[in-house]
Formats: sequence, C-alpha cells, structure tokens
Amino acid sequence: MAKTMAVIIAIIIVAAGFFLAFKLNLIPSEQYGPYDDFIICLKSSGAKFYGDYANRDSLMQMSFFGDSLRMLEKSGIYIECNPYGPNPKTKKCQDAGIKLYPTWVINGEQHAGIQGLNKLSSVTGCER
Repeated sequence: MAKTMAVIIAIIIVAAGFFLAFKLNLIPSEQYGPYDDFIICLKSSGAKFYGDYANRDSLMQMSFFGDSLRMLEKSGIYIECNPYGPNPKTKKCQDAGIKLYPTWVINGEQHAGIQGLNKLSSVTGCER
C-alpha cells in the first residue's frame, strides 16, 4: 500500500513538473524555427513584408526563413498582396503604395526586391 502511494505521488510530482515547465515555456509546445527570435525582433521594429504568393522573388524571400516561415506568417509581418493568395490584404498593399514584390517597409522606408537577412538585420538592429 505504501509503495503504491509513493508511486502515485511520484507520478503526480512528475506530471506537475511537466505542466509547470510548459506553462513557463521551459519546454516549447511547438518546435521553434531557427529565425523565430529574429522574426519577433522584426515585428517589434515594426517591419512589414509585402509579398505575392505567386511571385518568384517573394517565394525566394520567404525561403530565407526556412522552418521559421510559419512564425513570419503568424506574426503579422507578412502581408499577402495577391487577391487570390491566402489571407489577402490587398487594401493594405495599395495604401502602402507597394508596386514591386517583395517589398519591406522598415521605419517608413520601402526596400523593394529581395533583402538578405544581413540587410534586414542592419536596417532594423535585430540580431539574426
């Protein structure tokens, strides 16, 4: 009886430890991508990435983020300009005066064409 009670208490302690670790983000609930922290910083800087899912250069720009692409999309940094694309925001693209894809808007300045991660880092002050 005492052994059974000790095992139950141990299981409860281990389960509580895992629960606490997840709540405190010590163990991620999702696998993180290599540029997630960089994307969080880009978002904090106010950077916006206007693109077109059917545009070769936009797709190339997206590919730079690898497994962090989902974070780029979830963060609100990426704005889809093609009316047939996923979750299009064509009015935002028009209001921003976007003419070429991809275009990054950082500190009110447009950076048209593919931007390397080093360039994005230097313009925003974000470490990648």
